[in-house]
Amino acid sequence: MLALLPVAMAFAGGAADEHVQGKQEVRIGILTFAERSDTLNTWQATADYLARQTGHAIRIEPLTPSELDRQVKARALDFIISNQFVAVGYKKDWGASQLLTLIPADGRDPARAMGSALVVRAGVSVTRWQQLTDLKIVSTDPRAFGGFLIFAGEMVRRGLDPVRDLPGLSFAGFPQTKLLQKLWLNEADMAILPACVLEQAIARGEYPQGAFDIALAKATSGFACGVSSELYPYTTLSKLGHTQSALATEVARALLSMEANTAAAISGGYRGWSVPVNDNRVFALKHTLREWPFQTNWQRVASAAMPWFGAIVLCLLLGYLHHLRIKRLVVKRTRALETEIEQHRETQRAFNEQQRQFYRAQRVLLTGEMASGISHELKQPLAGIRYLAQGCLYRLKDNEPEIASALGGVLTQVDRAQETISRLRSFCQQPSRSVPYRVDTLIEETLALISPELKRLKLEPSLALTEVEARLDPGLMTQVLVNVLLNALDAMAGQPTPWLGIALEAKDSDYLIRVSDNGCGLTEAQLSRLFFPFESAKADGLGLGMVICKRIVEEHGGKISAQNRFHHSAIEGQIYAPIHSSPCGLEICIEMPRGAAHD
Repeated sequence: MLALLPVAMAFAGGAADEHVQGKQEVRIGILTFAERSDTLNTWQATADYLARQTGHAIRIEPLTPSELDRQVKARALDFIISNQFVAVGYKKDWGASQLLTLIPADGRDPARAMGSALVVRAGVSVTRWQQLTDLKIVSTDPRAFGGFLIFAGEMVRRGLDPVRDLPGLSFAGFPQTKLLQKLWLNEADMAILPACVLEQAIARGEYPQGAFDIALAKATSGFACGVSSELYPYTTLSKLGHTQSALATEVARALLSMEANTAAAISGGYRGWSVPVNDNRVFALKHTLREWPFQTNWQRVASAAMPWFGAIVLCLLLGYLHHLRIKRLVVKRTRALETEIEQHRETQRAFNEQQRQFYRAQRVLLTGEMASGISHELKQPLAGIRYLAQGCLYRLKDNEPEIASALGGVLTQVDRAQETISRLRSFCQQPSRSVPYRVDTLIEETLALISPELKRLKLEPSLALTEVEARLDPGLMTQVLVNVLLNALDAMAGQPTPWLGIALEAKDSDYLIRVSDNGCGLTEAQLSRLFFPFESAKADGLGLGMVICKRIVEEHGGKISAQNRFHHSAIEGQIYAPIHSSPCGLEICIEMPRGAAHD
């Protein structure tokens, strides 16, 4: 009963406009340092009394200090009944106002009814506050008013720090009667309890008379219990800032009209309620302990700032993680770029080497064709020289041996010249080596080979390629395609909108390559001698390129032809003619057998 009053009790309430069964619900909770069930038994009669007097539904709930803080912060309370220390602390942030003060059942003055008692086992002598530094002391909670805060104020006024100077101090939690049990079992040297808790426990028969003493006791007139500190106002009823004044008036009026012999007062262990008493000593205690309003409540400030601080820390963490991710991506992409650059260099080196090999092979082919052409051209004059020399020998008389010897020498040198030309021609001829190869791939590789020339003309070839595989010599066929394509590009050098069409058509046993351009074309005379050696329409040309192409194609068993193209050709108009075609151009057709492509 009364043992619950010195330990800071509170009523927890809900929203003032909530209704239960047509009545306004007033939620009342009790801040307690005792057992929850004991607190409910003590205050349920008071709740029933208020329900009868006000007509409202009354709901009570015992609360620990931390639970009370959460309920107040959530605006889930209408009234609190607490010790004066807690009530004053709620003034700043939650607008708490004291309405009434509880009158103790033993007749103590409500203004001087709370204090701390330092309980020790009988026979233990403690005469000075400095002796407490060597003792093993227990208390319930750092926020217990009579159980610790009043005691802490007494120590501070004597120049002692209640935490630093008490290395043996510990907090055992609720209920408060647990502390007396620790003393009884010799698990502690001293217990800090609210005044009168010891006397009430002995009165209930829980411990024998004289088992415990009050250390550093003070003489107090009109106060029946042992106490070791100054006395402070008793438990108070407060309303919170959001509670309606009309409701507060109803509750206060009902409690003030309560008689001492009512069931509510007897069950609660109190005599009744009075108007608020002077709480100056509570403010003085707060000043001593450096608590609000005399010092910023950093715990509350920290609690309010914690979400913002957490959000800032989270943003910084996310920013740092994002920085690490970006840094990792930069490193990864830098490595990929370096790898790509190195691959590009390797590709460029391979491309350059391929170009060198191509031009070297082209020079070899050109040399072979030149040798072939020269041998062809020289054979006839050499044959003429031989025939003339032989004719002269037949006509010589036997008495002219010197001339006969000279003509024989001429014949010998002619034979040597012809043999030398034949050997040179045989040496310069390059035999082909056929392998299975994709013709469309070969065309694409050839376009990549001459890509600088295409870029120079800003030309994108029009392709119509079919997948074709055949047996061929890739190197020699590349020579053919390069010669044909470069001739087409040279023919379009003066065109404002050059166009190049390449088509690959597959037939039953062979395939056809068409290369078309919109260049200047050829005259009929030039077209008829296109594949003759040393015949060229270019001012600086040797006239061997198309001869080489013809020889290579024929060596593969194919044939090559050329014809001028005109915009009125139905087939070319459908397949090859560009949007802005010239009325003339040239078309090279290469027809090749597939051979045993899959052998």
